Amino acid sequence: MSPDRKAENDRNTPDAAPEDLIIALLRMLCTEGPVSVARACKSLGLPRSQMERLLLLLGSSEQWGGLHYVRPEEQRGRTVITLTSEGRALCAQMQAATE
Repeated sequence: MSPDRKAENDRNTPDAAPEDLIIALLRMLCTEGPVSVARACKSLGLPRSQMERLLLLLGSSEQWGGLHYVRPEEQRGRTVITLTSEGRALCAQMQAATE
């Protein structure tokens, strides 16, 4: 990898811990409802590949498991992230904890 390419990758890699990204994404979904993958990437400052890894962790996959909090849905030709019933229950717990 060229030095210029490495510097570009370093600028695009968020400094937030994975736990902070998870919480930020869940809060976004709790308050705003379904969000497009592109908008979530932009809001969190994540490259698409990192968002996809985050969604594997938070979603459910026969191959990888997951926490079952989110799922992808197609809406008007784009992929949006929505909360599952488990995700909505977690949002309720998060909101109750802040009150």
